[in-house]
Amino acid sequence: MGVGRLPKTMDKSRSGSTAPATMGFLRDGGEMGVLIRAFDWANSPLGAPEAWSASLKAVVRLMMSSHHPMVTLAGPELIMLYNDPFRDTPGAQNHPATLGAQAREYWAGIWDVIGPQIDLVARGEGSSWSEEQPVSVLRDGVLQRSWWTYEHNPIDEGDGVGGVLCICRDMTGQRLAREALIQANTKLTVDAAEQVEVDERQVLFATEMVHRVKNILATVQALAMLTGRTAKTVAEFKATLANRIQSMAKTQDLLLNGRADRVGVREVLAAELGPYLGPSNQVEFSCESMTIAARSAVSLGLLVHELLTNAAKYGALSTPGGHLTVRGVRTQEGAILDWRETTENAVVPSGESGFGTLLIERLARSLGGRADLEMSATGLRAKITYTPDV
Repeated sequence: MGVGRLPKTMDKSRSGSTAPATMGFLRDGGEMGVLIRAFDWANSPLGAPEAWSASLKAVVRLMMSSHHPMVTLAGPELIMLYNDPFRDTPGAQNHPATLGAQAREYWAGIWDVIGPQIDLVARGEGSSWSEEQPVSVLRDGVLQRSWWTYEHNPIDEGDGVGGVLCICRDMTGQRLAREALIQANTKLTVDAAEQVEVDERQVLFATEMVHRVKNILATVQALAMLTGRTAKTVAEFKATLANRIQSMAKTQDLLLNGRADRVGVREVLAAELGPYLGPSNQVEFSCESMTIAARSAVSLGLLVHELLTNAAKYGALSTPGGHLTVRGVRTQEGAILDWRETTENAVVPSGESGFGTLLIERLARSLGGRADLEMSATGLRAKITYTPDV
């Protein structure tokens, strides 16, 4: 197929373009109008434009005056004619050689997608519509995935179909922009949720720290009272209290500043119980040999500290006649911290769970176990199951 010369006999259209008197339907159309008018249609399967059917002429005229990308597939061979807007789409990389080509050859790479749709229309079985259909097209010499919205409509020829009109629009830019927006919103939401979680952790941390400081102060007060009951002189009182407070400080160093990957469970328990271990035998303590990960040791120490604080404030250690038994035992399932208090006076359970109880239960869960707390008239019985390291 070649490009012939323009005929000498021309009519002027309103836009200033020229066309043979017998081809007024080909006027206008910009660059494609010029190329279509100059094309040697007489030596193509379609024949000279003067002999084209009225339907085909009307469709070509509509196509050339439209601002939408359009392609006319004329005749049984589906010969391609298209307008300037389609020329500017990535699907027309072979312009102007595309003009006059057969659609099956030009769109061979995607004919398995659009071919059945076009054939359906060409057989007279109606129209087809596809919205954001993924199609691979040649962009800058590289085959790339794109998305198109298009429709195929029949060009009626009496009782049959003389061709197919394709109206299309490249939706790739809009599709990519929408996907980018969705990703940005998702990330903003990957980020708002994380910030909420961080804020919640900070609030919980602050609450726990305030509660722990109060407990430390309460423990110091209980130690002072306990020491005051047994000390014979002021000097003894000062020395004993100082030793017990120093033991508490060592516990904090062990839990918060330890560098080892694993910590002995007995070491953790003894560090917390140390201020109460002494000649009075008010606290009985034993623990089998086992270790726990340093990060878990913090939770275990906090849990024992909480139990110990409650015992000093309300339970077995709140009076000289109380008794506390603490045992660390290994089992096939893991480990058990057995905590038994015997109070000097009968205890009346309140039936309510305060922050301390909730904190103990939460810490037990963080250790991969659970806390079973039972308050009776003789005192608290706690069974803490957890997972040791080795």
